Amino acid sequence: MTTTLLAVWQSAPKTDTTATVIPDGCRDLIMRLSPGEKPHWFVSSLEDHAYVVPIKAGVFMKGFRLQPGARIDEARLLASIQHRQVDFEDLGSRLASFVRLSPPVVEALDCLASDVGTVALAARQLGLSQRSLQRLLARETGRSPAYWMLLARVRKSARTLLEPLPLAEIAAMHGYADQAHMSRDHKRWLNVSPSKLRH
Repeated sequence: MTTTLLAVWQSAPKTDTTATVIPDGCRDLIMRLSPGEKPHWFVSSLEDHAYVVPIKAGVFMKGFRLQPGARIDEARLLASIQHRQVDFEDLGSRLASFVRLSPPVVEALDCLASDVGTVALAARQLGLSQRSLQRLLARETGRSPAYWMLLARVRKSARTLLEPLPLAEIAAMHGYADQAHMSRDHKRWLNVSPSKLRH
């Protein structure tokens, strides 16, 4: 389809259920199709905490996950597809028209997700002032460099919980002051403590 598209997912539960959405830095273009209704399209927001979405039985949802940092002309994209079933090929051309991914943003997000340490060091590595980096990400993503750095850290530390390492060691490995700091961060972003997430 297009380089801004990261993945496609769908859901069609037979009974009422819920889904927990965990922040991943991506926005999704989502089509919700309820029985007897026209398709409803919307774009998810960037979140800084996990949240639960109730899903009714028989509601079909299809999501198109966009790359982190993708800039979406949301109003024009939605106006072009609202209340319509759109085929993949057509959707690909619409995404190409209304979604863009700036190479400087991709480079900045990659740098902030690395083990660079601080926003100041990331800006220096990118050859930018901190203010320029702040302006770039605020304009293109609506979020600060600190948002992207903290999101990457909590997601990396959560993945490390799969390894049989002490929590204090995982906290130190990912730049947290201590285990309690990591626990607060996990509860804030993921609504669950590292020990519960591990189990």
